[in-house]
Amino acid sequence: MRKGTIFLLIWYATLIVLIVLAAVFPLLNQSLWDISLWTTTEELIFTLILLILSLAFFLFIVVQSAALAATQLTRQKIRAILQNKSLRSWSDEDQLLLQLSDKVRNLTQKVQMIDNKDLVEQEEIVEAERKRIARDLHDTVSQELFATSMILSGLAANVSQVPEETLTQQLVLVKEMIETAQRDLRILHLHLRPSELDGKNLVEGFDIILKEVSDKSNMTVHFHNDIQELPKLMEEHLFRIGQEIISNTLRHAHAKQLEVYLVQNESELQLKMVDDGVGFVLGEDEEVSYGLQNIQERVEDMAGTLKIRTAPNKGVAIDIRIPLLKGKDDDENTCNVD
Repeated sequence: MRKGTIFLLIWYATLIVLIVLAAVFPLLNQSLWDISLWTTTEELIFTLILLILSLAFFLFIVVQSAALAATQLTRQKIRAILQNKSLRSWSDEDQLLLQLSDKVRNLTQKVQMIDNKDLVEQEEIVEAERKRIARDLHDTVSQELFATSMILSGLAANVSQVPEETLTQQLVLVKEMIETAQRDLRILHLHLRPSELDGKNLVEGFDIILKEVSDKSNMTVHFHNDIQELPKLMEEHLFRIGQEIISNTLRHAHAKQLEVYLVQNESELQLKMVDDGVGFVLGEDEEVSYGLQNIQERVEDMAGTLKIRTAPNKGVAIDIRIPLLKGKDDDENTCNVD
């Protein structure tokens, strides 16, 4: 409280006391200026008690009023802070509230910048995915259908002159190209399917996606699982990791067989996926490296480890280990590790 306010309260207290005394003494047939009144012990005691009570009542009213006014003012300032308004325009600003206001404004600006950055990054990811899908369509399905169209056009124009054996060979080739295009479209559709479990557990989610792989490709799939109930967030991470690995296998590995192991013990969970495809050299394929980076980030979010073993024409083996925490708070703690 400022000195000016204190002096003003003292002046009001003195004034109120004088007014009270001036009003009460005539009722007691006494004069405020009677010297004998102030020298008589009983009257002096009475006067002091009356003075103390009057002053105490006045100060109580004043303090309560000041506290109420200060509370309302503080609420207004806090409301202004929450509305991200600056308090520097207030003439009697408290330094702590002023610092709090500045920090809230700075924090809000940083959050907005982070949100904008995340939005831009998400848009870039979406745009990159669109370009990748367009490139996949052009490099596979579009090229295959174009080649099929050219072969059929050539056969139609010279069908009477083409030997029957050649015609049969060309038609078989067209049939194989159409089947390949159909398979590529199925693989692309599989890659674009939703990445959430949609109420299912992890084993059920893997069963569905691996059955689609088996039905829509020429790949033989073996799924071995032995797990118990897992935290939902961990299941979502592992399912999306499995989707990414399966997508890369379908698009790049040219594998005939895929083995998936999902095993749990007391201390950890293991997800291992092995194919017999063409393999690759780590770091050379940019698209594969981007997918592996996404997998690595998800594994790190769960404090796990990722090991990849591959070589040209030797297939790929991806081994993921996730530690399991014991206790009733597992669901909250397992996946919230920096």
